[in-house]
Amino acid sequence: MSLPHDGIFATPIEPLFNNKYLSVSSEMLQDWLISIAKQNILHIKASKETKHIFSTGDWCQCIFFVCEKFDLPWQARFAALDILDRFLLKHVQDLYKHVQNSESMNKKSDWSEILTRISKQAFLRIVTCCQIASKLNSHYKVVTIKRVRRCLLEAGYQYSYDSILQSEMRVLKTLGYQVVLATSVDFVELLLEILGRNCEEESDNIKAYHEQAVKVLTLVHMHQEPIYARLYHSVARISHGRLPEPDSPEHVKKLSAIKADKMLLAVSVIAAAAHIIDQTHTSAMITNLHRISEVPPEDIDDFVRVVLWHIKGDLVTGGGQEQDMDIFGQVAN
Repeated sequence: MSLPHDGIFATPIEPLFNNKYLSVSSEMLQDWLISIAKQNILHIKASKETKHIFSTGDWCQCIFFVCEKFDLPWQARFAALDILDRFLLKHVQDLYKHVQNSESMNKKSDWSEILTRISKQAFLRIVTCCQIASKLNSHYKVVTIKRVRRCLLEAGYQYSYDSILQSEMRVLKTLGYQVVLATSVDFVELLLEILGRNCEEESDNIKAYHEQAVKVLTLVHMHQEPIYARLYHSVARISHGRLPEPDSPEHVKKLSAIKADKMLLAVSVIAAAAHIIDQTHTSAMITNLHRISEVPPEDIDDFVRVVLWHIKGDLVTGGGQEQDMDIFGQVAN
């Protein structure tokens, strides 16, 4: 039986949501949801203030720029960002530990030299992570070593093929070859697939939600620090009636845990996307996502409000206090 398609090599255009020919069973989706939910819990428990420092701001923009140059799909972009963040953190920690355990009498200057070298190699590492991500997400758009070298040359970096290969091996070895982890966009796509199965009235809108959700997710990653800081401050003020001390251990620990929660991020991004497309769907969407993910609806509501404030630039401040805004209409109550 032939299938309708518009893609290359007789492949339908991705992503395919609720496709009656190619989709998996509801049981498999349920098992997958349980699996990544467990991974998410472990990820939150292992969260530290040092994590995610290489997955936001200029780092994020550079990763997305390089992936766009290589014409990589959105899955590869978020995979590359995750690989870079985990690699650089582990790489820096390993090098620092090496300096501290050395018998050198000039550890401070040694560490300074290492930081300089890491800085000079930053763009090479970024391109390498994009190359690795391309191998995880495509069978015919893999970024070859020639394309990597051409990209580096255009940016003014003279690296040999051997140096590029060594960089790839360095990233893989540093991560213990554990490069395949569920990214935030994987959470989004799984939740949308389940949403289309569970809510027949939303099945025709899933593709539109996905397109908008990827854009919102990109924005959240690029502006992670102000968005998460505002989210934590808003929640802390509501819960405790006061702003937390920004450098306190309690603040750092809780903020790190919030940043590590990919399920919360995914459901909030989808709800924000639904609100942008059709505000009348926001309340029902939050309820449906709560039923699927078990994330408290008030947590989704808080996160969506912050994201929309950031997108619209409508945050009103007065005397250092954020004023309440009815951006959800009937959902604001």
